Amino acid sequence: MPDSKGSISSRIRKHPQRIRDVSLSVLGILLFAGFIHQPFPYLLLAIGGLAGAGVVIAYSIRAVSVPEAFGVDRLHRKVLLYSLPALVLGAILGIATRNSFDVSLFPVRITGVALVAPLVGAVEELIFRGYIQGHLHPIGRIFSVVYASTIHTCYKLLVILTLSIPLQFDFFFLVFWTFVGGLLFGALRELSGSAVPPVIAHAVFDVVLYGGLATIPVWVWS
Repeated sequence: MPDSKGSISSRIRKHPQRIRDVSLSVLGILLFAGFIHQPFPYLLLAIGGLAGAGVVIAYSIRAVSVPEAFGVDRLHRKVLLYSLPALVLGAILGIATRNSFDVSLFPVRITGVALVAPLVGAVEELIFRGYIQGHLHPIGRIFSVVYASTIHTCYKLLVILTLSIPLQFDFFFLVFWTFVGGLLFGALRELSGSAVPPVIAHAVFDVVLYGGLATIPVWVWS
């Protein structure tokens, strides 16, 4: 197990290029989150940040296949085994979130949002659990899970905090459950050895939570 071989600091020193790759890509992602709602020319920082993150990621995975870099290169029994709990986990988290918003536990109807929102969630999982968590895996399993969940939480919070019209939102709820959900999705990634189960969990969560809306909430597509 990677976490049993030396301290975190010593493992970080052994993999400086992985820390560099992830740090630069995270910087670009957070620039995107922080400026995506801003008018021109500040919007260019968001576009530049996202483009820069893409370049860094592309360069850092040049020695491996794209499916392997994002953790979707293997579809074996273990992946299939964890896909069912992933589906259940996504549904439970979606129902719990709807309950906290005091709405029906399931969407009363399904709209086109049910097709778009899961695609956004899947991309997030491929980046945070697939690339970031996977790229940091040699440093430590626990470290990679916690780091990916922390950055994902910061990304979501930054997207909402920088909206031009502030939302009336329970930010503690957002931070806590985004982080906890990220830990659970990260655990699925580690246990299954694939990003497929967390992609399924996040997609199901988005269908349950947003599938009945007429339009996609701004924090979903940003």
